[in-house]
Amino acid sequence: MSLLFDRLLQKPDASLLALIEDETQWTLAEFREKAIRLASVLQAKGIQPGDRVALMFMNQKEYLVGFFAVLYAGAIVVPINVSIPSDDIIYVVLNSGSKLILTTYAFKHCFEGRPIPVMMANQPAEDTTYPSLEEAIEQGNPQFPQVPFGDANSMRILMYTSGTTGKPKGVMLSENNLIANLEGIHPIFKFSHLERLLLALPLFHAYGLIIGLYALDAQAPIYLVPNFAPKKILQTLVEGKITVLPLVPTMFSVLLHSIQKVGAEKLAHLKACISGGASLPEKLLRQIENSLDLVVLEGYGLTETAPVLAVNRPSVGSVPKSVGPALPNVQLKLVDAQGKTIDWQPGQTSAEGEIMAKGPNVMLGYYNLPEETSQVFDAEGYFRTGDLGHFDAQGNLFISGGRIKDLIIKAGENIAPVRIEDVFYQHPAILHAAVIGIPDEKLGEDIVACIELKESETVTETELKKFCQEHLPPFMVPTVIRFYDELPKNQTGKVIKKQLREENLNLLQKAGS
Repeated sequence: MSLLFDRLLQKPDASLLALIEDETQWTLAEFREKAIRLASVLQAKGIQPGDRVALMFMNQKEYLVGFFAVLYAGAIVVPINVSIPSDDIIYVVLNSGSKLILTTYAFKHCFEGRPIPVMMANQPAEDTTYPSLEEAIEQGNPQFPQVPFGDANSMRILMYTSGTTGKPKGVMLSENNLIANLEGIHPIFKFSHLERLLLALPLFHAYGLIIGLYALDAQAPIYLVPNFAPKKILQTLVEGKITVLPLVPTMFSVLLHSIQKVGAEKLAHLKACISGGASLPEKLLRQIENSLDLVVLEGYGLTETAPVLAVNRPSVGSVPKSVGPALPNVQLKLVDAQGKTIDWQPGQTSAEGEIMAKGPNVMLGYYNLPEETSQVFDAEGYFRTGDLGHFDAQGNLFISGGRIKDLIIKAGENIAPVRIEDVFYQHPAILHAAVIGIPDEKLGEDIVACIELKESETVTETELKKFCQEHLPPFMVPTVIRFYDELPKNQTGKVIKKQLREENLNLLQKAGS
């Protein structure tokens, strides 16, 4: 059986509104029936318990219907990140062993000519290349019985990481992993059916998925926005009288600019913003809170932890640069470079170390990668996050040094890019900043800052270097500052540093040739 289906869609009051997408409004009963109908079609197409079914959508109602239909049919959900290259998409499909892909017409080109069964939504009537997903949902059996498979600790979601250090890795998650995260979040946020949540975060990412599942758990209606389109989001915020808005920092930065144009008074019903996915600069945090007169709750987690590990508490409010204490059912510790646990007691500030996490939300492991799985767990079962941080006296976690792999080692100095980025965000002309390290024969690595300016703003490289010199020690001042019309970002708005490193390395090689 599917514990997630039973917990989230088998609510006593199924007449409450569950999903809103443009003109479509579904009650929980309507949503549930469509998922059951599709599950019956999946079985008719040969999907057996334990088979993989890939989902490739923007934020559409069909994604959530497909997600629960796959679970109901006893199969395993494989979310596909629509922003990764086509080669990586096919890699995920083949690596996961997906037997069927549920997708939308916009991604038809990814699968044409490939011997992979596909069901497609939004397909024009004149194109009958693939079976229609909408027709399948309408024609399926609403009395189809739920198919049992494994237990609650079996893999039911195979979610691939973004592949920033190589090919995407499949993260094996159980239903218990996700339910544990819902139960850790609920006593903190305490949503009810009276909240109205806008979801522009991609559902194929763990952050967007857990927020969507939590809203369903609380029976708070979800207003789906297909992708990050500021004008559409602003319209939905106003017309839907949205009370909770989860985004990533880059999204907030862009949206805030739009909000200032129309007037924040139109969003008086908005009660809370949730930020995750990347570090939230203090200046941006204050701008959001002051402009909208609300609290921003910043959280932290990874795909491997299903995903939330820590979040600021509404009763306390935001703590600048902190992601708050651990969830009540999560254990966190810090280790030094030798793997030794760093001592910390309440009332003290800890030393910096790698963040380690343990709890019922932590993944089963990496799919078909036993060695990599064993490397990320210590002898006590703690998961190595790869992130550096410290605790303050109140137990709030600070992601103080970024990720270990992002550290720039310049002339023997360990430099955290996030510290330099925080300085750039204090400059009034800067919209986005990404700091990377590139190889240097004398220094080992040198510092390059990649900058995207706000609309109509101008500033020179010399002026920015002088600004950095006023706020940073000399060895942290970037040697090179490059301006971009738009920094490369993934679907959640996070800057893709891997691409920036490759571009700047190419420029370095050309300059030396």
